[in-house]
Amino acid sequence: MNSPVPSSFPSPADRRKILAAWLRAVPQSRHDPLPLEALPGPPGWAEALALFLQTWGAVELTAQGIRAVSQPAYYFLHSLAAWVESGGPIVADWSEEQGAGAKAPLAGASSLVLLLEKERLARDPDAAPIRKTKVAQILIVCREDTPRFLTQWDPRSDSYQLIGGRQKQDRAWVEPIETTAVRELEEELADQVSYRSGDFRLQYLATVAAMRTLSPTFGALTAYEFTFFQALDLPPLKLGRDDYWACRAELLEGRTRHGRPIRSSHIPILEKTLATTIDHLPSSFREACND
Repeated sequence: MNSPVPSSFPSPADRRKILAAWLRAVPQSRHDPLPLEALPGPPGWAEALALFLQTWGAVELTAQGIRAVSQPAYYFLHSLAAWVESGGPIVADWSEEQGAGAKAPLAGASSLVLLLEKERLARDPDAAPIRKTKVAQILIVCREDTPRFLTQWDPRSDSYQLIGGRQKQDRAWVEPIETTAVRELEEELADQVSYRSGDFRLQYLATVAAMRTLSPTFGALTAYEFTFFQALDLPPLKLGRDDYWACRAELLEGRTRHGRPIRSSHIPILEKTLATTIDHLPSSFREACND
C-alpha cells in the first residue's frame, strides 16, 4: 500500500518544473562546481539525482560540488530538462518489436544528445532551442575568374565550412564578436597572418539571427546568430589539403562539385540582408590570390 503524499509535497507539475530547473542549474565543465545544497528542489533530491547522472557519466562529483563533465554533457542535461517539461516519455516504445538496428549504436555523448533532440524536434517542430550561440564568420574572396570563397573541412561536422567560430564567453565576460573573428581567422589560417601586424583588416557585413538547427558538434537544437565579416588586404596564403575554394553555386547547393557537403545554408539569408549576392564582394587580397 502506498504511503499518502504529504499536503506540502509539490504537485506532479511542480515537481517537473523543479527537476527541470535542477538539471539546468548544474554548471558546465568550464565553470566551478556548485555545492549540491545550492541546487533547487526539496531536501534529498540533489544527492540521488547527482548519483543517477554520475552513472550516465554526465557529471563529476567532488568535495566542491557538481558540474557537467563536458559541453556535450551540459547540453545533455538541458535536453533532459526540456523533455521533463514536455511531460512525455523520451522512448515511446519499450517493446522488443523495434530492435536496435545495425546503425543504432551511439558514437558518444553528442550522438545521444542528437538522438534526443531529433526526436524532440520531430514531435514538436516549434521546440525551443536548448542552446544559443553567436558565431563569427569571415568571407575570404578570390576574384580570379569565377569568384570563390575559402572554406575548410571540419571533421566534427563532416563538412566544409566558411572560416569562423563560436564567440567565447564565461559568466559575466563575453568576447567581442570582432575579436572572435580575428582569433578564428588567425587560428584557421595557421598563424600565417596577424591582425596586430596589419596583415589584414575586417569589414563588417551583417548580423543574421534567423538560424535554428541541430548542432553538428553538440547535437543540441541551437539558435545561431551569425555575424559576417569580410577579410580584406590579405597577403598571399599558403593553403592546405583541408582548404577548398567554393563558388557561390556550391555554397547555395551545400555541396562541392566533388559531392562533399558544405554547411552554408545561411548564405541566402546573408544575401537577403545585404540586398546583393556575395559574388559582388571585392577581392580579399592585395594582389592575386593563391589557388
